[in-house]
Amino acid sequence: MKPTLADQFEVAAGLASGIARYAASLDMESAPIARACGLDPDRFDIIGERVSLDRVCRYMEALALISGDDQFGLKSAAAFVKGASGPFGYAMLNAATLRDCLVFMGRNLQKITETSICTLEVGPRLAHFEWSYSPLILHRDQYVDMSVAQTFNHFRSFLGDDVSQLRVELERDQPKNPNLHRQLLTRNISFKEPVNTVVIPVQLLDRANPQADTRLFAMMSQQIEAVELRRTDISDPVSAIRLHVAENLENDTPTLASEAERLGISSRTLQRRLTQAGTSMQSILDEGRKEMATRLLLETNFTLSTIGYKLGFSAPAAFTRSAIRWFGMPPREYRQTQKNERS
Repeated sequence: MKPTLADQFEVAAGLASGIARYAASLDMESAPIARACGLDPDRFDIIGERVSLDRVCRYMEALALISGDDQFGLKSAAAFVKGASGPFGYAMLNAATLRDCLVFMGRNLQKITETSICTLEVGPRLAHFEWSYSPLILHRDQYVDMSVAQTFNHFRSFLGDDVSQLRVELERDQPKNPNLHRQLLTRNISFKEPVNTVVIPVQLLDRANPQADTRLFAMMSQQIEAVELRRTDISDPVSAIRLHVAENLENDTPTLASEAERLGISSRTLQRRLTQAGTSMQSILDEGRKEMATRLLLETNFTLSTIGYKLGFSAPAAFTRSAIRWFGMPPREYRQTQKNERS
């Protein structure tokens, strides 16, 4: 599969091994599906290996569709072996208290699965752990379900039945039958929220983990802390701009001046680097819109007006003109033509 901007976001390959294991328990041959999604299943069990988060999400959505189970991701969490995510997983298993576990997650979750938001706020009565992913990751419901189910499996080590006191807010649409979410997570759950959130009463934060190995926790934490977050802004500002523009198409359109300020360099320096790379801000904006238009038209059921809005066009006619330039036909015709060719 052709690389996309979304492929810049990565996840530990070990997480995909649990997905394959659960699929096998359903007598599903998942390896060909993984390959069709651009993944190499032979690399899932390699410690330290990283793969495209977007492709793992596509992989899970395909398995959910083939199995006819829109709660595939939620159920798959039971198939994960301890420490599937390497040092990160072992650290969570061995944190002394729930507070230690949450602080560790807040500091390091982005190193195991790249998020756009990852915050922990502890107030007088409640602690809020929030996370979300890049808008370029279009199909992530199953992945989020799996991740939150895994997290709750960890939390049960500390809380037991008191895990029912937690509240969960998920970005995903409500499933056809939310009873399993309530059973495996908590009855206090809501859907179609702005970000994914776990809300925890503060009095539970110092609950001890009876299986904790504090020495192992310290060792695993040290390993993860030594891993630096990937930053392309300084080493490759052109790639950073492409990604930032694509993620913010439906917001204020980035300009040369705004991107230069964000990167901490002068507009003249940025212009020179773009020229040296054979591109410009306008070309980057157009390329980002074309890539996202292709994905939104072919991978979602969004209306044309919604897609135009998400691409940052001020009017439907502007989207239509650009689509004719990109695809040689209006967006509706392109969507139908591609659908016919795939069927």
